[in-house]
Amino acid sequence: MQDYSIHDGDGVRTTIFLAGCGLRCRWCANPESWTQQRKLAFHAHKCAACHRCAQACREGLDPAAKDFDPARCTFCGDCVAACPEQALQLACLESGVEAVAAKLRRDEIFFRHSGGGVTFSGGEPFVQPAFLGQVIDACERLGVSVWVETCGFFAWDACKDLMPKIDHVFFDIKHMDAETHRRFTGQGNAAILENACRIHDLKIPMTVRIPLIVEVNLDEDNLRATAAFMRARLEGSTIELLPYHELGKAKYLSFRMAEDFHSFSTPSAEQMEWAYGIFAEYRIARHR
Repeated sequence: MQDYSIHDGDGVRTTIFLAGCGLRCRWCANPESWTQQRKLAFHAHKCAACHRCAQACREGLDPAAKDFDPARCTFCGDCVAACPEQALQLACLESGVEAVAAKLRRDEIFFRHSGGGVTFSGGEPFVQPAFLGQVIDACERLGVSVWVETCGFFAWDACKDLMPKIDHVFFDIKHMDAETHRRFTGQGNAAILENACRIHDLKIPMTVRIPLIVEVNLDEDNLRATAAFMRARLEGSTIELLPYHELGKAKYLSFRMAEDFHSFSTPSAEQMEWAYGIFAEYRIARHR
């Protein structure tokens, strides 16, 4: 749970990241959220080589070693507690609805005075529809606004009853060409585009987000196809273009996922404005 988030919706918000996602986007900044299993991160730049983590491990493992075997780790957290430099971190921890609700009650004063609320992100939050629904109900009881950020790749029937309880949806559209989408994310885009239409047809306010990447989707044909789709099927939705960044690179190293990291080019300010200009031609407003 991320406190004082100001980029994921109106006002001051608490962003809750739920683990699990059916896509494997090559530019993903949260690779630890691909699966729901616990994971142990090792931040090498913080390590003082005191070996207290290895001394604390019940399995006889050295979490700082290059040959650390996560298959043998029970993710009990003893090594994390033993590290004086906070070089170890557990990710994808389990939490109950009441624990989340208690956190939101503490943050409620910030929501109330800023017009903020809660934004669910991931991973893909709709991968956990039962838990998500219970937390949304807790938000409703507290009078807290609910926004959701989704990649759109989820089972509609399992999630459709949640939709009327959501105040705004950030909906990612990576690419309009199905095969290009599959090449860069591992899945086609038919179900994603269909889910976007279904959400829009329920009259839920929507902002389409595009992670803009030079080698992937920064071409005129794709941007015009996206704008035309929005104009025809998502009328009234706004657009937000997110320039590619490599802020997640350290995560791939910390979670020993370096082989899954792919580097791309970040669009220039001029390229960003050019892309926004295409959407303006289709009378699609920028997200404020």
